[in-house]
Amino acid sequence: VLARIACADRGGGPSGFPAGALARRYEQFHAESEVLIPAVRGALSQREVPLPTLASLVDRSQALTASHLRNTLEETEWLPAAARRLGAVAASAFGAGFGGSVWALVEAGRAREILAEWSRAYAERYPHRQAHARFFAMESPPPGACSVV
Repeated sequence: VLARIACADRGGGPSGFPAGALARRYEQFHAESEVLIPAVRGALSQREVPLPTLASLVDRSQALTASHLRNTLEETEWLPAAARRLGAVAASAFGAGFGGSVWALVEAGRAREILAEWSRAYAERYPHRQAHARFFAMESPPPGACSVV
């Protein structure tokens, strides 16, 4: 597949992508879809979720988004790293790119503490963005979809 992509990945074409961009995007897509998501699913299906494994997989996903998709903002790269420094088990950006949101998985007993510190650190780092930022905690997830019509 990469050999076929290479033919169209010389840059300057109608897509406007620089040379190598399509190959990077394919590598990220393949890693995310064929390696990381199945591995996360496997980790979450275990009776005792191996949190270091989960953290490593999510960190790799976030790193590939930044290095290969190159559609993150400074804030959506900084926020997951900040959450991890504050004690989050895992954290990652998500959304359509060039904006979006960030989630962090934390121990329930520390959620409010980490949330407050994360919000404070963000306000210090990005005071010009603080008015538009929203931080919140969900202590138990809502029910998932039961059927799709």
